[in-house]
Amino acid sequence: MRALILWLTKEQGGRNHPPTVDGSIPYMLIIRHVDEPWPAEDAWSVCVRKSPDSANPEFWVAEVVFRVDEAPRDSLKEGREFELYEGKKCVARGRLVSEAFAKVDQEPASFAI
Repeated sequence: MRALILWLTKEQGGRNHPPTVDGSIPYMLIIRHVDEPWPAEDAWSVCVRKSPDSANPEFWVAEVVFRVDEAPRDSLKEGREFELYEGKKCVARGRLVSEAFAKVDQEPASFAI
């Protein structure tokens, strides 16, 4: 599923810098859907693969997929908002979007979560 991801700054409680991956290697994190209780009974890891056309390091268009077959794949639905965690630290927020909506030229200012 495609997603728009905004990496949180250090001042917002996130990372010093967004991950420096080029899209050929996925970045692994824990996903939390914001409409579900936290901490969850079950936590799921996702692979986030940055689109090569994403020029802004803080704002990604990316592919988000679960790492294992047993994961609740039906939870990745268009319009659903999520947070990404490194351990207990929330480092990014995002929204699942349709393929047609996920345009890399979209301005981060228009991306509000």
